[in-house]
Amino acid sequence: MDAKGRLSNDEFLVQLTALFKKKAESGTVFLEQKRLTPYDAVENKHKPSPTDLSELQPSATATKHQLLFRATDGATDKTKKTKISTVVEADALDGFWTKYANTIRGEVTGLKKKDKKKTKGKKKKGGVSK
Repeated sequence: MDAKGRLSNDEFLVQLTALFKKKAESGTVFLEQKRLTPYDAVENKHKPSPTDLSELQPSATATKHQLLFRATDGATDKTKKTKISTVVEADALDGFWTKYANTIRGEVTGLKKKDKKKTKGKKKKGGVSK
């Protein structure tokens, strides 16, 4: 765990599995993934301004941004709330994403299929006949 309380990538997946098992009977696990932008202390903001088009222009010196993955159990009491997070480098994203997807697929078993409405379709009149 680093200074900001973030776990290593493998430890995050282990903790995520434990969080899913803890909330298996009843409860919710909230997942979040986003690009991690560097904090600008001068402007006191994380996100670049919408008018800054330099981020949109590909350049030879473009930096690859890290990705932040978070998970929480959504408890309303802050003392009982479980929060875990990790930062994934852009180069290691493919391997991590495969492990992350397998973890979620293996643990999310309580989802119900959406009921499809059974409606009788009407045949269109005026169609071309041979």
